[in-house]
Amino acid sequence: MLTGICLLVLAGMARPCIAVGEVAEAESNEPESQQAAPEIEQIVVTAGRTEQPLTEVPANVTIFTKEDINRSAAQTLDDLLRSIPGFSLFRRSSSLVAAPPTQGVSLRGVGPSAVSRTLVLLDGVPLNDPFGGWVYWSKVPTEKIERVEVVRGGGSSVWGNYAMAGVINIITTSPNAERARLYAEGGNNGTANLQAIASESIGKAGLLLDAAYFHTDGYHILADDRRGEIDTRVDSEHGSLGLRVDYPVTPGLTAHVRGQYFTEDRNAGTHLTSTATDSAYLRAGLVADEGGGNYWTLDFFLNDQTFESAFSSQAADRNSEQPALDQFDVPSTAVGAGFLWSRALAERHRVTSGLDYLWTEGETNEEYRFIDGEFTRRRRAGGEQALAGLFVQDLYTPSDRWHLSAAARVDYWRSSDGGRTEGDLETGETLLDDVFDSRDELIFSPKLGGVFDATDTLSVRASFYQGFRAPTINELYRPYRVRNDLNEPDEGLDPERLTGVDAGIDYLGATIDAKLGGYWNEVEDSVANVTVAPGPGVVEPCGFVPAGGVCRQKKNLDRTRIRGLEAEVTYRPHPDVSFRVSYLLSDTRIASARANPAIEGNRIPQVPQHQAVARAAYERPSGMIASVQVRYLGPQYEDDLNSRELGGYVVVDAAVSQRIGDNWEIFLRTENLFDREYAVAKTADGRVSLGGPVLVHAGVRLSIP
Repeated sequence: MLTGICLLVLAGMARPCIAVGEVAEAESNEPESQQAAPEIEQIVVTAGRTEQPLTEVPANVTIFTKEDINRSAAQTLDDLLRSIPGFSLFRRSSSLVAAPPTQGVSLRGVGPSAVSRTLVLLDGVPLNDPFGGWVYWSKVPTEKIERVEVVRGGGSSVWGNYAMAGVINIITTSPNAERARLYAEGGNNGTANLQAIASESIGKAGLLLDAAYFHTDGYHILADDRRGEIDTRVDSEHGSLGLRVDYPVTPGLTAHVRGQYFTEDRNAGTHLTSTATDSAYLRAGLVADEGGGNYWTLDFFLNDQTFESAFSSQAADRNSEQPALDQFDVPSTAVGAGFLWSRALAERHRVTSGLDYLWTEGETNEEYRFIDGEFTRRRRAGGEQALAGLFVQDLYTPSDRWHLSAAARVDYWRSSDGGRTEGDLETGETLLDDVFDSRDELIFSPKLGGVFDATDTLSVRASFYQGFRAPTINELYRPYRVRNDLNEPDEGLDPERLTGVDAGIDYLGATIDAKLGGYWNEVEDSVANVTVAPGPGVVEPCGFVPAGGVCRQKKNLDRTRIRGLEAEVTYRPHPDVSFRVSYLLSDTRIASARANPAIEGNRIPQVPQHQAVARAAYERPSGMIASVQVRYLGPQYEDDLNSRELGGYVVVDAAVSQRIGDNWEIFLRTENLFDREYAVAKTADGRVSLGGPVLVHAGVRLSIP
């Protein structure tokens, strides 16, 4: 089995530990008398930034193993994670076709806008975009992933920014894995997916090289009877190249260096709309293992990125369009560092502490106001941000049945050098030259949690937490549009603050596992896209709003309330057969909004009240695996006014694979098996965008020892 990695980093350092597959392999070598009641103790690291058995974590946790990923019908990581009720991007669209700014992730419906309210980690380092907070899911080739851990509930007490709704940690292959893995897949809509991973040892150093390429012609996001001459397929293409080097300096000290280059181009559905990204990433650090579970880590990383986006103004009959906004250069740079220390103290305490720092700068350079075949205005807006945090956590086991945790973190947030200038390209006249005041804030994030093992199979968990999210540079300074809907930033946004409680009962039996839990969250100053006024005409602060459009601006809502019930049951009637059903009931409301009192009491946009997933899987000893998944998403609203409803839908996915010998595997996957048509977005003029049609793809996987 492949070696797992436990990530115990503040900014991101990796430390080897026992993975699920390794435990299973170790147990298989024990005498039969010791295998009467096999129990695999999975390790969760993203919940508390140190190794904790799954049964001791006071949170609802889901773990996707390598086998789960291989068996899924999903082509992308975000589509895999949609099998968890409560996981959502801002749009219902897959990252196969969704523009990056709509790929912000939320858990349990905490967020009312496109930015992430969940921290996504790649081997312990934040994957959230430094400029806008969204997530480039395409940066992580699925073949490179060994395990994904999803922890619902506040995590800011140890992780800080973005972790207010939870943490998703993506753990990738390490250099001491098998020598090479090749993956090739093709499907309808001109889809091609190629991935390769190669590992080698040179002296004491371990090297891992990975490469990926993906292309799809995509599909039309508007129904046949709503399309015009300007509408095209939403296609996309991306590629990445990565290198990792691990070097044991001494028996207890390992140095590592990692780097990745990523590039992506997307069409946004018409001839004149598109997005493009180029990103370079470098990381280096040290891991010191002192034995007995004691260790420290030191890490540094740099991310440099450019983003481009082109928007158009479209005629009502969709037979003509003209350029409306060209964000020709949106550069951003992030530099981070972190130190983490963990040690067993006394007999029943494990103390973990750390500090980290993240500095980000970014700006948008764009041309707008298209007249007589050319843009007549140019705008630049941007600024800098710094986040520094210090945390301490104590995991305390007063008895074999009680597992308690207490954590506290202090973060310092500073926004500076913000400004916005606008000028006339014909005359050179400066039309606007705003310099925004620097702002800073000190934020405290505590958490208390506990698990009580009532019996060997039944446990009760509960936690109280507070968390925060600082507004991004994108929210503070970057204007944008979606077709004829205009959206303005607000340089005066305050950080979001969440207070929540979480409780549940978990049952782990021989053939049945069950979870039942509930949560109550309230968010102060939640950032939302608040409706100012519809068009047509001049509407401040958006300027001219075309017919059928609307002006919105980022604003802090005074208070939102998010309550929910979660349930999950897994039934294994036979070692080769399993069934799983999970459900989420979510009640989300805008409790108070001085920015627009008319929306008070409304549902939070983009959050359905009901979500459910059912899955059946069958695995034969010969190596054949088949699975079917049914996913239901209830109705939800597109906007803060609750005037644009998106209906509920059911989609069915299926996958089958067959292992051939020790090294080969062939597979066939189908997403949206019955070609269900469903809405993912609706504009002010009633234009509806559709989700993916039936997608069929087949391929082969080769492992070379």
